[in-house]
Amino acid sequence: MLKKCFLLCWCGLLSGFLWAFNLTDLQNQLQQPQSIKGNFTQQRYLRGTSKPIVAQGQFVLVPKAGLLWQMKKPFVDTMRVRQSGIEQLNASNQWVARKQSASAQKNQVKLFLDLLAGQTSGLQNQFSLQLEGTAQTWQLHLQPKSVLMKQIFTRIDIQGDSVVKKITLSEVQGDRTEIIFSALKVNAVLSRFEQNAVLP
Repeated sequence: MLKKCFLLCWCGLLSGFLWAFNLTDLQNQLQQPQSIKGNFTQQRYLRGTSKPIVAQGQFVLVPKAGLLWQMKKPFVDTMRVRQSGIEQLNASNQWVARKQSASAQKNQVKLFLDLLAGQTSGLQNQFSLQLEGTAQTWQLHLQPKSVLMKQIFTRIDIQGDSVVKKITLSEVQGDRTEIIFSALKVNAVLSRFEQNAVLP
């Protein structure tokens, strides 16, 4: 009888282990939506200051394609992030490439899209990843392991459920940025402007 109970307990533990929520599950889950749009609030805490610098706006994400980032406060600024690079919308409604070194821009673009789209395989090239929780509520902790990322971040923390809800970027010099996503709509119809901005 004791042996049977032990066997049942062991099978239960093994079953839980086999069905544990892992990085592959997270990546598959976050890549299911065709598009995600909603609001964002970005709070940047600078070392030595008591109050954060707050920015608010709206965004549209099409995983594996691009991101439209429309800041409304404290001033209006529209930016798009695609595999080809980062561009800003100027006063003439034309997309203009941001002045930045090609290698730095490429790394920045890839990191931001990987974070939002849950591209864990891409993130593993530059970070050690630790996943906690379940599909309904999870936290992903990123510890820099590449020389470049160690120069910028001490760690990155991501929280979410079926989509990413919060990203916290902790930088080497002591600054911290928190980005919170709200009023999210999955697979909503995109306007012509949003399609042209995000899709390649």
